[in-house]
Amino acid sequence: MKKLIIATSLTVVALTGCAYSQQGNTLAAANVRTLKAGNQYLNDINVRAMRDFVTRYGDVSDAVWHRSNDNYVAVFYKDSIQHRVIYSNRGDLSYVMKYYEESRMPRNVRAQVKSTYYDYKIYVVQEIETPDHPTVYIVNLQGDTDWKKVKVCQGEMDIMEEFRKGK
Repeated sequence: MKKLIIATSLTVVALTGCAYSQQGNTLAAANVRTLKAGNQYLNDINVRAMRDFVTRYGDVSDAVWHRSNDNYVAVFYKDSIQHRVIYSNRGDLSYVMKYYEESRMPRNVRAQVKSTYYDYKIYVVQEIETPDHPTVYIVNLQGDTDWKKVKVCQGEMDIMEEFRKGK
């Protein structure tokens, strides 16, 4: 009987100690604004994705999280650049997309595009960063009679799409 009472009291003390120690830990993501999209709350986001996001972009306070198919997407603005950070269902970083204007482009990419398409206006640039792959730039160009979408990767430039403007 004495052993049973001692074992029970040790179990209660151990469980109580664990409960108090867990209350002291706060999630680093508490600094991220808790917005919901539909019925989506930040608690529904994969923990690995949230930890990676806070590690990479800890100072972001206006991130909006979305759940689509098997991905988690965080959308926010930083230095006038729209960022879309996409994580897999398991919380692994899939890729980062950035949208910005011509003035924010890397000089070498801008020079390469402008040397070929000097009569075109650079409308929007989409930068895609993927882990373990080179950065890809998709440049949307506006001409007098047409639109072009050009892909630039590792110094090579290819036309992805062309559209004629209507009269």
